[in-house]
Amino acid sequence: MTGQRTRGTRSRIGAWGCTAASAAAPREWWFGALHDGAAVRECPAGGPRQDSLCWTLEAGPGAAAGAREVASGALRQWSMDGFADDAELILSELVTNALRHASRPAEGAVGRKDTIEVCILRHGGELICAVRDGSDLLPARREPDFMLETGRGLHLVACFATDWGVVPLRPAGKYVWALLR
Repeated sequence: MTGQRTRGTRSRIGAWGCTAASAAAPREWWFGALHDGAAVRECPAGGPRQDSLCWTLEAGPGAAAGAREVASGALRQWSMDGFADDAELILSELVTNALRHASRPAEGAVGRKDTIEVCILRHGGELICAVRDGSDLLPARREPDFMLETGRGLHLVACFATDWGVVPLRPAGKYVWALLR
């Protein structure tokens, strides 16, 4: 994925009204903030309000709960309480996926603590929830097997988000993002 929106990638779940993954189109208001690390800035007077909050989490059993707690507080402060339940669910799934599938130490690495970065960004009535990890491994949504305990995370993200996808980073890593409107 190169930052261009993908087309024709709907899976069977897409037919149920859930979105398939896409890469951020460069024209999206939040693309630069995730891709380049640039802060989301105030718009000129009369424009939509823009804010961002990013924080680092260490790998561990409380990481998803920490992401939910911080995001919930920020959403209250931004008067976006209506997004709280969906944002908390999405962040839980993205953090869990990053910790489970993407934050394994590189082969031969010794004593490295795994961390991920969580960002929430708002522009007017839109909210981006994004999780950054150091792996180039792209997430792959699969059909959930309801007999297994795992495998439903990206399915849930796709169902609750307006859109979702990946922003690859250089030299390594990626943001997995979800848009709420």
